[in-house]
Amino acid sequence: MHTSQLLFLATYFIANSAVGGTIPPDFDYNWATIGDPGNRATLDHEIYDPFDFFPNPQVGAVNYEYRMATTEVTVGQYFEFVDAYHPYYTENTGNVLGHSDFTGGLIRVAFGEAHIRDGVSHNRAAQMGWEYAARYVNWLHNDKVNEEWAFETGVYDTSTFTKNADGTYNHQETHHPDAKFWIPTRDEWTKAGYWDPELNDGEGGYWQFPDGSNTELIPGQERNAGQSDDFPLDVGSFADVTSPWGLLDMAGGVSEWSGSLVGGDPFQRFLHGSEYRDVSYGELFPDDMLGWGTATQARLSYSGAGLRLASAVPAPGSICVLLLTTMAVSGRSRG
Repeated sequence: MHTSQLLFLATYFIANSAVGGTIPPDFDYNWATIGDPGNRATLDHEIYDPFDFFPNPQVGAVNYEYRMATTEVTVGQYFEFVDAYHPYYTENTGNVLGHSDFTGGLIRVAFGEAHIRDGVSHNRAAQMGWEYAARYVNWLHNDKVNEEWAFETGVYDTSTFTKNADGTYNHQETHHPDAKFWIPTRDEWTKAGYWDPELNDGEGGYWQFPDGSNTELIPGQERNAGQSDDFPLDVGSFADVTSPWGLLDMAGGVSEWSGSLVGGDPFQRFLHGSEYRDVSYGELFPDDMLGWGTATQARLSYSGAGLRLASAVPAPGSICVLLLTTMAVSGRSRG
C-alpha cells in the first residue's frame, strides 16, 4: 500500500475514532477541551473551611480528556428540544400544558404549540429539571433524530426514571460510557472551573474561584447576578471572566445540573455554581468558592437549574497507531 493511501486511511480513522465511532458535532456550541488527564483531587487545605464544619470533599480528579461547552445551554437552544419533544411529552403524560421541569418556565407549551415567552432573550441561560436535561443530551447523542427513541435512550435510559413503592428511585446513576454528550460529573465540572495545570510551577493546583483567581467575583461586574430586571444577562456577557480552560459563566446565570449523585440517592444530584438571583458578596462560604461551588444539591424535579454540556474528545484509536506505524516502516523501506 502506498504511503499516500495509508495517510488517507489514517486521517479517516482519526476523524472517526471518537466515542460512538464519529466525531461529536458541535451543534452551534463553542467547546473547550479539558486536558491534563490524571490531575489530582483537591486537598484539605485547598477547601476553605476554617471551622471544620463539614468533611472536605476530594473532588476534581479526572483521568481523561473531555470537552465542556464554554457557556450554558441557552433558551433558544433548549427550545429546539422542547419543540421537538412536546408531542411525545403530551402523549406520554397526558398534559397539554408543559410542566416547569420540562419547559423551565421560560418556554411555554400549550395545546400543541411551543413558544418562548414574550420578553425572554433567546440567549439567556435555559432552565429545566434533570430528567429533561437527560433527554436533551440523549437527543444530541442521537444526532437530533425526531423520533421518540432518540429522546429516551443513548446516554441515559429513561425507562429507569421510576419510583418504587417504598419511595426510593431507580434513575440510572451514571451516563453511558460511550456517550457523545452528557451531564458533567462533579469532578469534571470542578476541574473545568478551578484546576490550573500551570499553578505551583507547573505541578498544577486549584484556584479558589472559577475565574483563575483567589478573589470572590463581584455580582454584576464579574458574574451574571443582579437584582435589577436586566438580570440574568445573556450567556457570555462577561467575556473577560473565564476559568483556566476558557469557560464562561461558571459563576452566575443559572446553577448547573451535575450527573453525580448525592449520598447514593439516584433522585438527588449536585448543582454547580451560583445563579443570577444570588447577589451575595463577602459571605463566609460563597457559593462559587472551590468546594462550596459544587456542594449545593437538588431533587431531580427541581426546575430552576440549567445545564452545561460535557462531550467526548475525538482521539486517535489503536488502528490509527497501527497505520501510522506501517507508514513509518513503509517510509524507511523506501529510503
